[in-house]
Amino acid sequence: MCIPIGNCSTDAILQRAFSSYRDNESHIQALRAEKLKLVRHYDVAGMESAAAIFCLGPSGAKLLASYFDGHDDVLMLPMFTSSAIYPFFEEYKHLSVWEKLVAYPAYSDTKWLDTKFFVGDYSIAAPAYYAAVQALFEVYGDESPAWLGVRQRFFQFLHVAYAAAIPRRRGDPQPLMIFAPHTMDEALARQFIQDFPRGRFIHTIRDPISVLDSCFDTVTYLQTCVAAGNRPDLALWYLWPAFCSVEQILNCDRPHFGMEARTRAVRFEDMHRSPEAMMRGLADWLGILYHPSLLESTWNGAPYVNHAHGVSWCGPNPANTKRRWKNLDLADRLLVFALLHENFMAWNYPSRRVFHRKWIRVCIIAVLWLLPMKMEIANTRMVVRLQAIPALLSGRIRFACRAPFFLITQRLRIMSLIASQARARLSGDRRLLTPL
Repeated sequence: MCIPIGNCSTDAILQRAFSSYRDNESHIQALRAEKLKLVRHYDVAGMESAAAIFCLGPSGAKLLASYFDGHDDVLMLPMFTSSAIYPFFEEYKHLSVWEKLVAYPAYSDTKWLDTKFFVGDYSIAAPAYYAAVQALFEVYGDESPAWLGVRQRFFQFLHVAYAAAIPRRRGDPQPLMIFAPHTMDEALARQFIQDFPRGRFIHTIRDPISVLDSCFDTVTYLQTCVAAGNRPDLALWYLWPAFCSVEQILNCDRPHFGMEARTRAVRFEDMHRSPEAMMRGLADWLGILYHPSLLESTWNGAPYVNHAHGVSWCGPNPANTKRRWKNLDLADRLLVFALLHENFMAWNYPSRRVFHRKWIRVCIIAVLWLLPMKMEIANTRMVVRLQAIPALLSGRIRFACRAPFFLITQRLRIMSLIASQARARLSGDRRLLTPL
């Protein structure tokens, strides 16, 4: 039995994916028996347990997910490779589930800068993955189109195919699937629960001062790299990491709407300072047995090595939990303390006692929301230096002249966001994430 592959003459992603599959046909046949044995271990129809990991800015979501990699009763795809499952399914509804499975790695590879299926430190071999898809086709190919065509089935098949490709046979035939979209998305959360009614949500959180500071660095890096292929001067849009960072910390510190009972948060600091206690509690909440592998930070069995500021480490790094604020001046920090006072209290992060008085918080917000943040000033310099001046020199006059209007608009958007959030937070109407 061979997977039927249709015509894709106008779609570059499908052309690349199907060509790769055909190029590996001889290798697929050589792995056939091994992958059939691995695939048959899983009860796909019974795989109903799933959890999704989201993050409040750079707050350790990748580290948390990496702790699950070696657990015998867990299936997951590494890094960001599972994050495109739902948009991919919507975009390629017309494909059969088998074509979707073949095409997904090529689609996923277009979404992230440093996370690839078949290339990189934590990649898998393309022939092994395709052989696992072929094995799934041989086992389930005769099932009805109605059963095969649902989104849930694609999700389950993708995780089994990846696990069989590694290869590493897991313990439970109905394992927990860990899905890591990272970015908070209301529509995606609803789709996930439609597919897995018992699904759960894990959010990573961090000291609000540190997460805002780190978020600005991360978003700046991502936007700069994406802008016209690391050429911001040629981009069609201006960089706006300051607004994105403020929006992230103010909008993503709550559960998805209606999902409070199935949602828990884990602190970045606990992943580094007390990982065993945190993972024991998380394993119990998820309904899996605690195992020492939950303290090992790996992807596909290989150590997950972090690199930052000239230092490399794997797993917990308590030194990384120190509060940081290089992108925030004193006024910015006071504004964060006043605006997110309830976050500091609910999540057990240090804050000055003076912020317990609501009238002081009101006064601080009323004054400081008018002042541009240090991040906004840095953002302005970035736009002028990397985009407006180069555009002016290259003759893109209209693009260059829009820069002042863009920056004023971003300032007004931040002011509006802070004002609307202040009302809800000062009145106590904000529903925050609940730490585990």
